[in-house]
Amino acid sequence: MGLEVIIGLVTIFLGIVGLGVALVKLTGNLADSIDGVRDELRGDIKDLRLELRGDIGGVRAELGGRIDAVAAELAKTRMAVARLEGRVLGVPLPDTAVDAG
Repeated sequence: MGLEVIIGLVTIFLGIVGLGVALVKLTGNLADSIDGVRDELRGDIKDLRLELRGDIGGVRAELGGRIDAVAAELAKTRMAVARLEGRVLGVPLPDTAVDAG
């Protein structure tokens, strides 16, 4: 083998090694970048979960209040209907403790 062939093979070998080193460095940088994005997304997801839990709690409280108001109005309406029936048809008033339930 000639000196030129050996130099050519060494050059190719060094090029491959250099490319490998560059790829390892690039892969490491990419992994670090992915880790950073992953951590940021986890934080965002945690914040969104907390915000949604608060919103859901508020909606539940509001609906609970509305349901209670509707139940109270229904009880009043039942009593009004019972009074009307009592006046018009002579039907006695129901037991309010049983009727409210």
